[in-house]
Amino acid sequence: EMAVLNKRADERNKAADERVARFEKEMSEFKDEMRSFKEEMRESKREMDKKWGDLANKMGTIIEDILVPNLRRLARDHFELGTILDFMIRRTRRQPSHPETESEFDTIVVGANAVILGEAKSTPSLEYADNFARKVGVFFDFFPEYQGKRFIGIFGSWAIPDPIVERLTSHGLYAMRLGEDTMELANAAVLEAGAR
Repeated sequence: EMAVLNKRADERNKAADERVARFEKEMSEFKDEMRSFKEEMRESKREMDKKWGDLANKMGTIIEDILVPNLRRLARDHFELGTILDFMIRRTRRQPSHPETESEFDTIVVGANAVILGEAKSTPSLEYADNFARKVGVFFDFFPEYQGKRFIGIFGSWAIPDPIVERLTSHGLYAMRLGEDTMELANAAVLEAGAR
């Protein structure tokens, strides 16, 4: 009788020990999984931070990425400038008549009969549109040598909301934004309606 009881107790103890061992093993595996999950999350955050950094840097090169290649194309295909005589990027210039006044111009494209002033902003606003219009207003004070050429002002961004396009149109300036598959002049039809 006693032997049977002892055997049963041993079996119960053994089963309990196995359950505890199994539980400890599962806990250990769970901790390993959590550790590896945390590591993955850290790695993922590092990647995300890097992507945000790349994006921020990209926005810093918006002039080179948006304006430069597209202004060349538009100067040739849309505005028919012919041979480009000069192409300036991030041009700082003092006013010849007031040398104490200095201004920076994102991109200037010079053709035989026309000059294009391009400006790019990663986050366009009505204020930026108005500032660009003011810069356009004084352009020939800084570059009197281009006086007499047809003037074309182009404000570019990846996306320009319609109210800003309308503001630019009211200033007689082009709005260049991403279309179906390339950058396009959102208000060319309106601006050129009278000219064609």
